[in-house]
Amino acid sequence: MEKLKGYSLHIRAMFDKKELKLLKELIIDSRQRITELAKKCGLTRQSVYEKMSEFKLKGIRFTIDVKPQDLGLNLIAYILVVADPHKAFREETDKLIKKFREISQIHYILGRFDVIAEVMVKDIEEFRDVLTRVQGLPAVRKTETLIVYESTKQDRLDPLLRALEKELERKE
Repeated sequence: MEKLKGYSLHIRAMFDKKELKLLKELIIDSRQRITELAKKCGLTRQSVYEKMSEFKLKGIRFTIDVKPQDLGLNLIAYILVVADPHKAFREETDKLIKKFREISQIHYILGRFDVIAEVMVKDIEEFRDVLTRVQGLPAVRKTETLIVYESTKQDRLDPLLRALEKELERKE
């Protein structure tokens, strides 16, 4: 629970209440007109424009959300990796695996495996190529693959909206 409290403090330090409202509105629909956003957030149009520029400087992107299948990426899989514990091997592997354009997410995890990588590809042949390249990386000792056969929810925005809403409640 302490970890969550720390996360909340981080949000508070980075954003004031009006910025949180603006972020929430942008997550809901980033194509809203600046005048509409200003009205909803209690800001001037100029302030909205400035805050959006500040968000970009902080690494916040305004983008679109497309289902992988709509772009022909019909196979989603997760590669679990047991990595060599030597730091040099891990660092080299980390640099290399980040360059794989078929991999959308890479996480270091706790448990029997050290890394989980989400792969989005057209078909099993393309996946086999990615898996072979991953298995050839310096620190990779062992892999296990999980192939997604059906997705019932793909929405990374829900947790973000929830965090923003909780923080807005605290500030009221």
